[in-house]
Amino acid sequence: MAYNYMTATEIRSTVRSITDLDATDLPDSLLNLYIRDGYYRILDVEKRWPFLEVNFTLTTQANVRAYDVSSLTSEPVAQVASIVDNTGVGARLSMIGYDAGEGVYLGSYDTSGDPLFYAVWGGQIHLYPKPNNVRQLTCRGYREPIDWQTEGGDVDASPSLHFPLVYYAVSRVYQQLEDAAMASVYKQSFDEGVSLAVKNLQQPNSHIPLILSGSKTNGRPTFKGWMQNLGRTLGQ
Repeated sequence: MAYNYMTATEIRSTVRSITDLDATDLPDSLLNLYIRDGYYRILDVEKRWPFLEVNFTLTTQANVRAYDVSSLTSEPVAQVASIVDNTGVGARLSMIGYDAGEGVYLGSYDTSGDPLFYAVWGGQIHLYPKPNNVRQLTCRGYREPIDWQTEGGDVDASPSLHFPLVYYAVSRVYQQLEDAAMASVYKQSFDEGVSLAVKNLQQPNSHIPLILSGSKTNGRPTFKGWMQNLGRTLGQ
């Protein structure tokens, strides 16, 4: 059976039905604050929610290091998780700290070549070394959530998280009514619902077995190794 999706209007209606309050006693403005609070708490539990996943491309320019993330996609990207260069044999770029990149690629060492590393700083993607030609990089990341509470539409979350939002809003309503017992019951239901959703997220797909130390990293350059070899191979 497919999951049922809920809108902000349906969540508000359900909360009022449970608490037996109308729009006069529980206006949309207050209820939206409760729902938004619960939604932000969900986002703070895990930043890599599947419903926030986005894909976009980055077209490089010769000898240009920094690229504004906002110019690469219409989605408000919050995190860049992966960048892949499919040129030639291809390579997945390794993420490094911005300070590590700027500490190595400076002065005469700041040469161009095939990008092997990237850093995110100031809303920009910085490539190391600078690309020596035009190429298209495939990027994955996580976007910022939309303001579905006021803009309408479905909840910007997996369906399994919709009912927990109802429970959280109800708990806040009972808290306002100084009914600590009922507030605690619904807050616990919220916590359990979010916990189950996170557990389901972290489980591997049934057709993909877990293999300890099974990642395929042999033969890929590391940032440490690249720094050690940079001086020896410079100018060759």
